[in-house]
Amino acid sequence: MTKKEITICDKAVTLAYCFATEISYKILSDEDITEFMQDCIAAVQEETMPDTRRSIHAILAAQTAYYESVGQPAPLTDEDLMYNASPLEIGTALGTLIVLRAEFYHIPAAEPKDKEEGDGSKN
Repeated sequence: MTKKEITICDKAVTLAYCFATEISYKILSDEDITEFMQDCIAAVQEETMPDTRRSIHAILAAQTAYYESVGQPAPLTDEDLMYNASPLEIGTALGTLIVLRAEFYHIPAAEPKDKEEGDGSKN
């Protein structure tokens, strides 16, 4: 499990990524989180906001994974996110979730550069 605490809707909330996050998202959205992550990254690259419903489901799934693992009630509700969260807060939470997922699966941040062999000259 990878986790990070953020502030959203004036509440300190820990988001986590593990298999429970994926299962919770599947239950909430009836789709694999991989599909949403791909769409989310594409939206960010296009400088648009990802689908709000799916975004809220992903945030709730990440919150649920952490709080169920420690046996505590989750601080955020779907109503908090729908009525009180700003677009910046949703974006920050999604960005955090993308990083947590990459850390969980050990996805490198960028393509590794080709290493030059020997003395550094190309043949």
